[in-house]
Amino acid sequence: MKSNLLKRLACCLTACALMGAALTGCGSNNGSGSGGDPSGSGQSSSGETPKYDTLNVGVIVTTVGIPAQYAMDKGYFAEEGLDVNIIVFPTGAPLNEAIAAKQIDIGCSGFATIYSLANGDCKWIADINTTGGMGLFARADSPIAQQKGNISDHPDMLGSADTLKGAKILGPLGTSAQFATEGYISQFGLSDQDVEQVHMEFAPAYQAFLAGEGDLISSTIPFTYDAPSQGLVKVASFEEATNVGLVDGCFARTEVVENRREEVVKFLKVLVRAMDELAGDDQLRFDYCMDKFHENGQEFTDENMNHEIEDRLFITSDWLKKSDYIYAECMEPVSQFLLGIGKLTDQNQPNVSKSLDASLLEEATGVKVTLPSN
Repeated sequence: MKSNLLKRLACCLTACALMGAALTGCGSNNGSGSGGDPSGSGQSSSGETPKYDTLNVGVIVTTVGIPAQYAMDKGYFAEEGLDVNIIVFPTGAPLNEAIAAKQIDIGCSGFATIYSLANGDCKWIADINTTGGMGLFARADSPIAQQKGNISDHPDMLGSADTLKGAKILGPLGTSAQFATEGYISQFGLSDQDVEQVHMEFAPAYQAFLAGEGDLISSTIPFTYDAPSQGLVKVASFEEATNVGLVDGCFARTEVVENRREEVVKFLKVLVRAMDELAGDDQLRFDYCMDKFHENGQEFTDENMNHEIEDRLFITSDWLKKSDYIYAECMEPVSQFLLGIGKLTDQNQPNVSKSLDASLLEEATGVKVTLPSN
């Protein structure tokens, strides 16, 4: 991947592991959902008769899924006359499968979303949160960790061309982890041919690295939060490695955007309301996230949750008004990266930029946002 692509500041998709497990039977009649009308009674979770048909919304168990769940629990969707059914997915990969199968209408997800956008039948309709906390780590006694100050733009970044050449780097390929790895080594004049990248999902990669395998690990939270206590040293944050700031976000099937626009706009209005409230009260967000993550099998310590709140900021209504905010700017460089490693094709890569649709968010918030220039 060319280094100039890595130097474009952006907002984009988050880091998610691409796990192959599929969630079967998801939809408004799935017991794994919350809210909506699984019984087919024609009433929302508040007991009121909804004005619209059910919107099936898929979320993953990270920060990006919290605002929709919070809004559901607070009854905000029902206030807008929406009948929302939330379905929780373990990762972005099965969520993509569900949206392709038309089992869900809207998704709140991360890096894996780009594959749905590339298929040409979905629209990116809102940024939800930044995705800080990712990065590359080495053992404290590694030669890589002994080198510092070799990159003028990032004087605290560790490593050198000599110590990195031939390094074995663990992490899931085709994800933000590989994007970080190749962005990092490119700053030292190296390419993917100069290192060995070993495909492992985040959890097994972390355990393997602690057991002594590999020279570097490209990882995400909560593993990156636990890494220092295990004697690991951060050699570069994701942002230092790539010069890109990722975001998780919200996307919808194109036919839903076209045929149910009023509902989608109302959904985004509620979503931003929820983000504003959560961003405005750290204790509220802490308590709600701890409960919701625990409910869905994500265990966070108090310290890690505080890190999460500091690193993963919601794109609030005030954020949208910032003069330097650009809607989904890094879609193009990230899709170019995936094209370069064969995860996207010349035919479907252009669909990613074409998928960006800020008009619904603008209608929901009354804020005119700046679109990326390609």
